[in-house]
Amino acid sequence: MPYRKILLCVDNSPHSNLAVEQAGVIATAFKSTVVAAHVYAARLHDRRFVDLEPGLPSEYRDPKRLEASRHTHDSLIGEGLRMISDSYLQAARARLDGLTVESKNIEGKNYLQLVAESRRGYDLTVLGARGLGLSSMIGRCSEEALGSVCERVLRSSRVDTLVVRDSRPPGGKIVVGVDGSPESYGALRKALRLAATGGEQLEAVSCFDPHFHPVAFKSIAGVLSPEQAGAFRFDEQEQLHDHIINHGLENLYTSYLDNARTVARGRGQEIETRLLTGKPAYAIAERARQLDSNLVVVGRFGLHRTDDLDIGSTAETVVRNSPGNVLVVNDETGGLDLRWTIEAKARLTKVPEFMRPMVGRAIESYAKAHNLRKVTAEVVNDAKLSHGVPVPGHSREPGS
Repeated sequence: MPYRKILLCVDNSPHSNLAVEQAGVIATAFKSTVVAAHVYAARLHDRRFVDLEPGLPSEYRDPKRLEASRHTHDSLIGEGLRMISDSYLQAARARLDGLTVESKNIEGKNYLQLVAESRRGYDLTVLGARGLGLSSMIGRCSEEALGSVCERVLRSSRVDTLVVRDSRPPGGKIVVGVDGSPESYGALRKALRLAATGGEQLEAVSCFDPHFHPVAFKSIAGVLSPEQAGAFRFDEQEQLHDHIINHGLENLYTSYLDNARTVARGRGQEIETRLLTGKPAYAIAERARQLDSNLVVVGRFGLHRTDDLDIGSTAETVVRNSPGNVLVVNDETGGLDLRWTIEAKARLTKVPEFMRPMVGRAIESYAKAHNLRKVTAEVVNDAKLSHGVPVPGHSREPGS
């Protein structure tokens, strides 16, 4: 889906000005309407003035003089802040000359108003990684630091959100994270659309962590008694994870990249793929750094989503650690709903129980990438043979 209506969050900070440039590039590519919005807090200043009144010199606390001061303050602050807001929006409009641009002055708490506005029919929110509040902290905080407004909008937004750190256009080198979830393939499709606007390279990356289990087993070994280690069959469990589970995970995540290529080719595009190892969010950010990518694209949620999440940990950590711009995609374009046949479900029961959810999602990912409506035993077998999905049985016979 193209970006038809873009919410551009403006505060005249350096990163906000970069966000204006990014919004302009995207709006030009998709013929979007841009709504530039600035939030000012007149009522907050009113409350602050009232809080300060008891500390004023005695001559200023005379009721008549105090009332006059309140009136003057209300007029200057209310009208003054709106004039400043207008000037920010006019400057943004000037940079977006030639595009369809609307302006909105909004009074209230900044992030609350921006989130509320983003839910009024927008497809994309664009904002700087930090605002005026951190502008004075240059050199005293990390280059990747996020401002509080950006953090809160990112967590609460329910539309795609582009967090801007630099001015490079999004159509250059793009890295997109794929983990087999419907959300990650939604992110891939958005990345493909952006790449089609003039991208030089799109690389889909998938990542698994082979280092976790050795660390976990080392931790466990330090607290188990010899008797407990024997009952747990510690050595066998460690070998199982080192040689079987990690190999299975490598095949599984490789299959996600195969599916990504299938999705891209279905749209007439070719992409690069790379299997990464390590903690996914940090590995993706590091890959973006290696490629000097213009944009990282990730789904808001991934395979481990739960109902109470506002954003997945991988997406949030990617935004925090990536050196450049990050697009967090909020839709769940997972394709068709799938029906499993009895025979296919029987094949899945041969997988160790703790791996069934992940393997099941991998098989569905394969089926959706190939536009299939039903998961049969043959589909399970094809997913295993062509994509390495770890299902017991290597025969090409569907029932094996």
